[in-house]
Amino acid sequence: MSRINCPQCGTLDQVRSVPSIYESQTSTYSGTSTGYSSGVAYARGVGVIPSFGSSTVHSSGSTSSLLASHIAPPPPPRLAQPGGGCGLAVILAVAAAWGVVLLPYLLTSGDKNAGQNTAIAFTVLGGPFVCAAVMMLINRAKSRRRAQEAFQAHSVVYPSFATAWSAAYLCLRCHVAYVPDGALGIGASPAVPVHRFPDLVATTAARLRGEL
Repeated sequence: MSRINCPQCGTLDQVRSVPSIYESQTSTYSGTSTGYSSGVAYARGVGVIPSFGSSTVHSSGSTSSLLASHIAPPPPPRLAQPGGGCGLAVILAVAAAWGVVLLPYLLTSGDKNAGQNTAIAFTVLGGPFVCAAVMMLINRAKSRRRAQEAFQAHSVVYPSFATAWSAAYLCLRCHVAYVPDGALGIGASPAVPVHRFPDLVATTAARLRGEL
């Protein structure tokens, strides 16, 4: 019996490798469509005149079957970017606005206490925004560090996930996925339903790393 025969039904004719099935049931598209319109418009001094226009839409993307979504390859490492940039910009802008409003008063006022009063006003009105900006910067730094740690951790295990995915087979008759005996030198894996394919990949990857 071939080593890639389905462990459930024992046949081979409906057995396909997971990468080949995924590729056959996933497609990409791109195109351009142009639409035309006509009507009437009013021009000053002329009156009603005919008008024509056109619009062009560019579209691209990919489509996949439900089966392809179940057996999709593991996502590659991707460094996530911490959010909050817009909020930080707004907070700093508001804090700077208070300075712009109060600074002219400080420079033009003849009051000897103008500087002290301006400092107090800025502290009371703009201080909370400055504190919020500082806290947001601290949170962004923490988020960036966590994202970097997650990226490094996923980069370490990703090769084993990719290897396990590439070695998997699927029986289209039984709708079960498995890694055949001898494919990776770690013995055969039990067949699992298609919807549990990610579990199969994760378990096989852990075995490749010697964790199971």
